[in-house]
Amino acid sequence: MRSFAVLAFIAIVAAAALYVAQRPTLAHGDVIAAELLKSNAKLLRALDCDAEVPVGVDGAVFWCRAEFRLGAVKRLKFDLDRSGRIKQVGEEQAAEPPAPIDPSDPWR
Repeated sequence: MRSFAVLAFIAIVAAAALYVAQRPTLAHGDVIAAELLKSNAKLLRALDCDAEVPVGVDGAVFWCRAEFRLGAVKRLKFDLDRSGRIKQVGEEQAAEPPAPIDPSDPWR
């Protein structure tokens, strides 16, 4: 009976290890944004990255909304490789926010 309990324990631990190994690691976008903002403080005013960045065996790909000190706003694509280096791999121009509605204008 003791041998069966030991084998059952080993099987449960192995199943738990396989389950945890299959789940992706999640990095917090706020932490990544803070590191990128700190390393690019002369260029960036604000940086807002995806809330959760799934990091797999090959690394991760994620997007950030960047506000530059000169006023431009862009959406930047980043690649996090296996060694932990973050590199910008693309960008797209962010749409300008709509103009505020004038409450005195009855036709809007």
